[in-house]
Amino acid sequence: MTEQRSELDIIIVGGGVVGCLLARALKHTDLKIGIVEARAYQPQQGHPGFDSRTLALARHSAHYLWQLGFKPQLSQFSTPIQSIKITDQGHLGQCYLDSQSQGIEALGYVISQQQLGTMLYSALQSQDLQWHCPDKIDALRLAQDKVTLTLASGQVLSTSLLVVADGGDSPTARLLGVNSNIEDYAQVALVANVECELPHKQRAFERFTEHGPLALLPIGERQAGLVWSLAQTMQDDFAGLTDEALLSKLQQAFGYDLGRFTRISRRTLYPLRLVTSETNLLHRCLILGNAAHTLHPIAGQGFNLGLRDVEQLAAILASHTGQDPGMFSLLNQYHQARQGDQRKVIGLTDSLVRLFSNQYAPLVVGRNMGLSLLQGCQSVKNLLAWQAMGYAEKQDA
Repeated sequence: MTEQRSELDIIIVGGGVVGCLLARALKHTDLKIGIVEARAYQPQQGHPGFDSRTLALARHSAHYLWQLGFKPQLSQFSTPIQSIKITDQGHLGQCYLDSQSQGIEALGYVISQQQLGTMLYSALQSQDLQWHCPDKIDALRLAQDKVTLTLASGQVLSTSLLVVADGGDSPTARLLGVNSNIEDYAQVALVANVECELPHKQRAFERFTEHGPLALLPIGERQAGLVWSLAQTMQDDFAGLTDEALLSKLQQAFGYDLGRFTRISRRTLYPLRLVTSETNLLHRCLILGNAAHTLHPIAGQGFNLGLRDVEQLAAILASHTGQDPGMFSLLNQYHQARQGDQRKVIGLTDSLVRLFSNQYAPLVVGRNMGLSLLQGCQSVKNLLAWQAMGYAEKQDA
C-alpha cells in the first residue's frame, strides 16, 4: 500500500463520546483536527461504543452541552432528574435531594450513551474533520515538534498534539509506555432498563442493598435505567436468572416506591474497577476520559469528570488560537487545572464504594446515622447537591 502523509494540529485517538465531544468543542477554532477510531460506525446502530448504558448527566454537564448547541436534542431525548432519594435496605437512614429546594430546573438529566454518542457523531458530519475509521495506530514516535503515527492502513500522520481518548485499558496509552493503576472492586455492574407500574415523577433512586448499591434513573414516564453493583461471586447466579426471577429479586431489594416492576430489557454485566493512568501528561500528548480514569458507577461521575476534562482543554486551546497546541506550557496549564477535581472525584467515588458495599455492622450503623444527619442539615445537603451537579460551589440558578 502506498504510504500517505498528513499533518494536523490535533489528532484525537478514539471516536467515542469523549473524542467526539472534544472535536465538537473545538468547532469554532481554526485547528486542523483528525480522529482515529478502530471500530466502524454502523448506519443504523452508530458506534459500538455507544451502548445502551444510561448516563446521568450532571446539571453542569447538561448546561455545557447546551452551550455547544445541543439543547434541542437534550430536551427531546433526555429526562430531567427532579429529586434523588437515597436509602439503605432494611434501615431507617435516608436522604432526599430535590431541585425545588435548590431553586433550579433539575439536578441533572438522564440519557442513553447510545443517544448521546449518536447525537455528537451526527453533529460532526458537517464539521471539517479528517476521519480515519476504521483504522488504528500500529506505531507512534515522539519528536521535539510533533508526534508521528503510523496507522494500520499504511497512512502516516503527524500532529502537534495527540489526545488519547480511546477508553479504559487504552491501547494508545500502552504504546506511549503509560501503565495503569488498577483497583479491582471484585464487583460487576448489572445494567438494564426496567418498566415500572407507577410513574417515577422524574425521581432517581440510590439504594444500598445486601447485594450491593443499586441505582434507578428516570427515563420517559414509567421506565428506569438500572445499575446494580453486585459481588463478583454472584455474577453467574444473576446472569442465569430468568427475567421474572431477576425482577423478583429487584423488587425485594428496592421495594415499591415505583409499584411493581413489570418488564426488564436485555441485561449486560461488566466488571467494576478503578483504573487510573500513571500520568495524563506526556510530551505533546494528553490522556482524557476513561483512558485516564475509569470509575465505579456508584456516584454516576465517570462521564461527567471526562466532560470537564474536555471542557477545560477546549477552553485553553481556544484561548490560545494561533499558538502551538502541543507546547508544554498549555498542556501543563490543563494538567494543573484538572488535578484537584480529578483527585476529589476519584477519592470520593472510591470511598463511597468501600462504605456502601460493606455489610460490616458498625459501618452500616454509621452510614445510616450519616444519612439521617444529612437529611436534617440543609446546608450540608446543599453542598452535596451542588457537588453532585458538577459544581465546586453553589451557582446562580
